[in-house]
Amino acid sequence: MRKQVLVLALLVCAALSYAGSYGILVNGQIYFAAEYRGKDGMTGTYDEYLAHVTLTNGDSFQLYDVDYDARWAVDLDTYSENGFTKSGDHYTSSVTGCYDCYIKLKYGEDQLYIGNGSDCGSGIDIDDIYRGAVPHECEAVLMQAFYNESYSATAPGVSEYGDTKWATLTPQAAEIGAYFDYVWLPPSANGDGMGYHPKQYSNQNSNWGTRAELDALISALHDAGSKVVADVVINHCTGWTSWCDFPTMDFGEYGVFHPDASYICQDDEVNKNPEAGDCYGAATGNMDDGENWDGARDWSHDNVYVQEMFVAYLKWMRNEMHYDGFRYDKGDGFNNWHHWHYNSEARPEIAFMECYKGTDDIWSRIVGANYDLLALDFDLKWHVFNSIAGWDYSRGRGDCIMSRGNGRHSVTFIESHDWFLRPDNENEFGGRGNSMTPALKARLMQANALLLSMPGVPCVFYPHWAKYKAELKPMIVARKWAGVHSESEVKDEYATSTGYQATVVGKHGWLILCLGDKANQQGFEGYTLVASNYSTMEGHNESFEIWVNSNQPRPTTDVEEVTGYGLQVTGEKFMKDGKLFIRVGETVYDMMGQIMK
Repeated sequence: MRKQVLVLALLVCAALSYAGSYGILVNGQIYFAAEYRGKDGMTGTYDEYLAHVTLTNGDSFQLYDVDYDARWAVDLDTYSENGFTKSGDHYTSSVTGCYDCYIKLKYGEDQLYIGNGSDCGSGIDIDDIYRGAVPHECEAVLMQAFYNESYSATAPGVSEYGDTKWATLTPQAAEIGAYFDYVWLPPSANGDGMGYHPKQYSNQNSNWGTRAELDALISALHDAGSKVVADVVINHCTGWTSWCDFPTMDFGEYGVFHPDASYICQDDEVNKNPEAGDCYGAATGNMDDGENWDGARDWSHDNVYVQEMFVAYLKWMRNEMHYDGFRYDKGDGFNNWHHWHYNSEARPEIAFMECYKGTDDIWSRIVGANYDLLALDFDLKWHVFNSIAGWDYSRGRGDCIMSRGNGRHSVTFIESHDWFLRPDNENEFGGRGNSMTPALKARLMQANALLLSMPGVPCVFYPHWAKYKAELKPMIVARKWAGVHSESEVKDEYATSTGYQATVVGKHGWLILCLGDKANQQGFEGYTLVASNYSTMEGHNESFEIWVNSNQPRPTTDVEEVTGYGLQVTGEKFMKDGKLFIRVGETVYDMMGQIMK
């Protein structure tokens, strides 16, 4: 039976544009804290934190703002269980037991859930509390497990990097799962080519393989510890035999749909181009509420039937196909409110979109999705990584979603199927056809070192992994050992045309990244060199180093391949006045490495 949940509403300040720590006081002592990082003045992102609290009869508890010493009384909802009595600015427990507490901080919608259970871990039905598609302090590393036309034996690059059909990836699942927390697969719905012009969403037989082979791959990845991200193309589709005939979409218990031209935007090309033949002028849906894609029919997402169809599809993908997250293709093709709607219904663990735009535009769309969305960080690729390809490190982290302090919403990447070995696109790392040449290897490794050292959710490209996994594995180990996550703080220490250096704060310690002339092999006291390469070309220093100072055991990930990068316990973490510090001998540091004592 589902356990009842107590819901308390936080009474918070009018503006939460600062970063702060929040928690529960039990008898005046802080029990746990959750971080809130406000954005854009009066708006805000949200964090969540799950913890266990043991209460006995007479214990008092209240919500607490650590930074501002503000204590808030809260009102229980009318349907809450008995057992908590209001007393001034706090509540008093009249029952003994272990409780699960879950804080959800979001401007205007802040809530605290208290689950009344006999044992910790069972007080809340977590399925009843959707925590959103944007993980908090996400330590995950993502792989894009395909590239352009890599389903085909004749595709450019397949002879060197191998194809990525379902049956080809399945034997690799154990090794992939040892390093990658999420694996992004290409569109699996039946459609043309790579699947970016889908035809029948409920048909999971595609050029990548059969549904049975896909089921086997997803199962193998799950067994290996990886979550699986579906590339969902719900902005547009192609007809079955003409521009406007669509097959039945059968999502079993979630619904059966028979889309027709009324599901298509009335400003679609089908109403403008005489080549549509008998379909010319047939579309009667609403006007497109995003940017039109002129290569296929655009679904009218303002149409309630279209919404119902995609809610059913995405629920089916989560619960029947067992995908864990979504990558939304052409994420600016429809109003971003729909992302929030679909995420709320299908409840992916992570969801990010493609939006070929600059940082300001992408961020406005994330806000439009009620902050419940990540996005591929295009300005990082276009400017920072392209600069590294040209031996210039002066941009540092550049101006992108991640560098603006919004790493929680950033999927960082160097390369993708849209450019790699594409004859129609110049934006490949180092220029068309050059990214994997021997001359660019050292700079590509520098770019991956930056990718895997910085905040955001880093996405490693499959061909890079296939060819350079011996170089990439220590970088991933370094990130996980330090506990670098999507919201890690970064101290940019040096950025010139010849080199870059930064210190990154992880959950378990610090990571120092050195690129170019900053990779000097002199070392850092108390740090271990975990990944490095030394190279020069035409007078340019193409070297990199990643150093880690951690008080946590090194990840067990494939350790035999990274021997020599040993653990050195260097400090003890402790809390004081709601802040985190580290003590090394008699010296006390804050989380940015500043000596406090």
